[in-house]
Amino acid sequence: MDEPLPILRASQMREAGLDPTTLRRRTRMDGPGRLVKVGPNAFVRGDLWDSAGPRRQYVTRVHARLGRLGVGAAASHVSAVAIHGLPSLHGWEAPVHATVPESMYRQRTADLVLHTRAVPEHERLDTGGLSVTTLPRTVSDIALSGDVRAAVVVADAALRRGTSIEALRSTVPPLARARAVAARVLDLADGRSGSPAESLARVVFHELGVTAPVLQQEFEVGGRRFAVDFWFPDVGVVVEIDGRAKYTQARYRNGRTPTEVFVDEKRRHELLLTVPGGRTIVRLEWRGLFDLDALALRLRGVGLACAVRPTRSARG
Repeated sequence: MDEPLPILRASQMREAGLDPTTLRRRTRMDGPGRLVKVGPNAFVRGDLWDSAGPRRQYVTRVHARLGRLGVGAAASHVSAVAIHGLPSLHGWEAPVHATVPESMYRQRTADLVLHTRAVPEHERLDTGGLSVTTLPRTVSDIALSGDVRAAVVVADAALRRGTSIEALRSTVPPLARARAVAARVLDLADGRSGSPAESLARVVFHELGVTAPVLQQEFEVGGRRFAVDFWFPDVGVVVEIDGRAKYTQARYRNGRTPTEVFVDEKRRHELLLTVPGGRTIVRLEWRGLFDLDALALRLRGVGLACAVRPTRSARG
């Protein structure tokens, strides 16, 4: 579970002698003593806020807001995604989402969206004084929202953590209005996808009518074993998802410098080109998954048939 930053409530700060005027002034100042407002009568220290990543900032906003909604509210949808530490296709510039009893419902605002589908006890967890929907229920809520791409990204991550596909299916109400969309999401979900970009790529391939690839196919070349993101054996094409993280983030570099990572990737690429039956390797970046027309041209150029004409960008 992702933890929030320490939240300072206005009531606590009044007890320390800080009146509302002083609090407002400290949200406008720079340097030591600056406060950032993260919810109604809730603040965090500016230096802590600046050093936190987007997910932790969002989790903090969720805790700040739900702390005032009462025990009947549970963080849900993208807010539960953040608390569970799952990836979000659309990032963390989102309003807080909570599921509440119908008696607590009110119209959405720019920073709060309420839902009313009942959350039974077995679909609710308590963490850090906050209720949040369970992992399967969270996937179900995202899938029922109708965004197939975002939901597959979340569902794949849940499966990678060991949640079963049966557990995910069990939380979809049989009479839900969007149950067909949720069923499509769970049919596409596959825990073998190693990243959000791979999950999105699979959905985009499906939308383009590309034949389903083999995931994480292993090849042994020159005494070394490599797993590739996507393998299309009928046409001898490997598709790899490239991202800056493998060159810039220490957890992917394994003690290597960015230059050493680049050289290793080049050698790996050259070895994979010697795989029997392999013709070519296509490398896609995250941004390349958003221009479906250009992507379809690239895939057709290496012999991958795209049976469906692109109708919208992957951001739609």
